[in-house]
Amino acid sequence: MEEVDILLPPMFEPSGQIKTRKQAYVDGDWIGTFNLWIVTRNPEPAIIYQQRSPRSTWAPNLLDVSAAGHYKAGEKLTDGLREVDEELGKHYAPDEIIRLGRRLFVGFNTNGTSHNNVVELYMIEDNALLEEYVLEEAEVYALCACPVRELLQAHQDPSYNFSVKARLQDGSSVDISVNQKSFPENWDDYHHKIALVAQRYFSGEKDLLY
Repeated sequence: MEEVDILLPPMFEPSGQIKTRKQAYVDGDWIGTFNLWIVTRNPEPAIIYQQRSPRSTWAPNLLDVSAAGHYKAGEKLTDGLREVDEELGKHYAPDEIIRLGRRLFVGFNTNGTSHNNVVELYMIEDNALLEEYVLEEAEVYALCACPVRELLQAHQDPSYNFSVKARLQDGSSVDISVNQKSFPENWDDYHHKIALVAQRYFSGEKDLLY
């Protein structure tokens, strides 16, 4: 089991204490995580989402961040890019990604434990086709591109649905229906805010602080 740094509020700096990630969950400690949101213009402005596995212990079947993971003990902020390489077969350099800031997240696993995460947020534009991603079998169930215009409408209207093609691990594709309930619950409207950040990015804004 990988070891993680325990972070202390209010600034969430490393405390000097290191635990296994499993023990940190059990103890309710704050640990660092990495989120990279991939946006594309192909064929229209969209956000790349992972569909979580139905066997996942957290948010099964739901759509979540393009690539994410926990920082191992001693890692720097951009070391989270190793997760992108592992999960999606994509290698990005630290100077290619755009930092969006930080957020706090508390989620509950299906076994009743919680994860308290200090999330470092980044974004990058990649106009590759979904077929060019190499999905890690153990981590990534499916991948899809959700148009920003559709996402914004779904987040603003609980009755709105739209359909996208999701690419599965075996290379096949399936149509999935997306609506406001397709995303994990977040106290700060995280997925809606990311759609708004993506809209700002595609409109040419440079200051994209979350």
